Amino acid sequence: MGLDAACCAQTKGYVVVAVLVEVLLPIAVVVAVGFFMQRRLKLDPGTLNRIAIYGLAPALIFVSLVRSEMGGADAVRMALLAAAVVLSMGLVTLSIAQPLGLGRGETSALLLSALFMNSGNYGLPAVQFAFGAAGFELGLVFFITQSIMAQTIGVGVAVAGASTARGMALPHAIFSRVVRMPQIYAVVAALVVRLSGFPLIDDPGALGGIYRGLELLATAALPLMLLLLGIQLGTSVAIEEPRLVALAGGLRLVLSPILAYGIAVALGLDTLALGVGVLMAGMPTAVNMTILAREFNNQPKLVVSAVVFSSCASLLTLSVLLSLLRV
Repeated sequence: MGLDAACCAQTKGYVVVAVLVEVLLPIAVVVAVGFFMQRRLKLDPGTLNRIAIYGLAPALIFVSLVRSEMGGADAVRMALLAAAVVLSMGLVTLSIAQPLGLGRGETSALLLSALFMNSGNYGLPAVQFAFGAAGFELGLVFFITQSIMAQTIGVGVAVAGASTARGMALPHAIFSRVVRMPQIYAVVAALVVRLSGFPLIDDPGALGGIYRGLELLATAALPLMLLLLGIQLGTSVAIEEPRLVALAGGLRLVLSPILAYGIAVALGLDTLALGVGVLMAGMPTAVNMTILAREFNNQPKLVVSAVVFSSCASLLTLSVLLSLLRV
């Protein structure tokens, strides 16, 4: 029995290493390039972030949805999973924050760090490598849903914990952010093309040429997102409040995928959708949460620390997670 146990443990170790090499190492290489470029060249992550958000990400969403063969029921279930993960994580985080005696600002920062995952810069490339084109389409639905919630619920959480009284600005803050989200317009445009039945992909005219231009932008999206993640990590600061940062990391990297698995089973997701949803739920804290924390002066150093810690720790946790999912 001892020999069998040793062989089993060795096999599991090989699986984790194989996942790390095949799925996460290519991602880590691109992120590392961005990290060292930032350390050496001191690039402007704000400009690159706007290029990704307003230029490349909408093109990626539009092209992927136009080409997608995914059924509507699959998309709805994946969107429900993404929403349920965020909401359930919110309930758990609040139930933990109260007995710890956290103040309003710390609770809000913990929520921002635990609820919203980096499903774009990190999640989409990981899903692409792990599950291929079919999985990527499902991951895109998760990403869009989570992005909308981050720009609505996330704004509300940030305002609630702001160090200055800005609660009255909440409805306007949420509305202004939602209408500025280019992802929404990309989704609407793709749905119009699909429902109209217009053969945009095969059109030999000007519209077809526009589509092929958007395809070029979409091709550039994932590499730039990974470079941007590395650049943002390259501007990191020292970890502050390690106790809360470790708690946020545990919630984000460990509890979130566990909850996602249970919810996915309850929703009846198939093996592919379950794997994609659990992987996306296990992503580290969304980098964009640092923007909200800074804008509303809501424990920004704590949120930045959570992003850095969870992003680094995710190489280990995602390796284990992917091996458990048998990618």
